[in-house]
Amino acid sequence: WFFGHPEVYIAALPFFGIITEIIPVFSRKPLFGYIGLVFATITIAGLSITVWAHHMFVTGQVLLPFFSFMTFLIAVPTGVKFFNWVGTIWRGQLTFESPMLWSLGFLVTFLFGGLTGVILASPPMDFQLSDSYFVVAHFHYVVFGTVVFAMFAGFYFRVAEEP
Repeated sequence: WFFGHPEVYIAALPFFGIITEIIPVFSRKPLFGYIGLVFATITIAGLSITVWAHHMFVTGQVLLPFFSFMTFLIAVPTGVKFFNWVGTIWRGQLTFESPMLWSLGFLVTFLFGGLTGVILASPPMDFQLSDSYFVVAHFHYVVFGTVVFAMFAGFYFRVAEEP
């Protein structure tokens, strides 16, 4: 887990960038809170190396309070990014073309993934949900929500709708 879990966060960063590029275009507004979004991205990259152990809560081999806190803490910059995206959409002149629809799908699916991640950050909940389909669902919400939706949004934004 020491390698694999941080890799998921780092692999998601380019797809966050795709969504960050698309939402302002189809909201016809500048990106809300650009500086906060940049710091959130850097924070996610830094904190990603500290959250791997929440997959080992049930083994008893990790310090529960520290890794639980770090897992809860990484939800803050992720929430900032989500807030920036929604803030950009808020009261914008939206056009619902393909890239924006895929981006909205990204937001919904990624929100589900984030909420399930916060639940799994709590050791008592993780003890009960470990080795269940809840963890599988969380992983697929996050990975599917970032990679697939953002990939299609980026494809339609850069390739399919070019004249």
